[in-house]
Amino acid sequence: MVLKQTNHYDSSMIESSSYDFKHQILTVHFKGATYVYHGVDAQTHSDFATADSQGQALNKFIKGKFEFEKINVETKQEENV
Repeated sequence: MVLKQTNHYDSSMIESSSYDFKHQILTVHFKGATYVYHGVDAQTHSDFATADSQGQALNKFIKGKFEFEKINVETKQEENV
């Protein structure tokens, strides 16, 4: 039985995702931030992970439908030369 699955994408905004089947937690690693979505059922995860565009699938299947938290934000510091 698979407990967790990680996928890497060729996407302009999403680098990868991890899904915890037991706890129904989808973690999406964007370029610059990480979001954790709670209560995501396995079919919704599959629809997202296998879509042609993860950005479009995120908007269609995930955003606005599940509770989420932002857990990491990367900041770029500019150097004054």
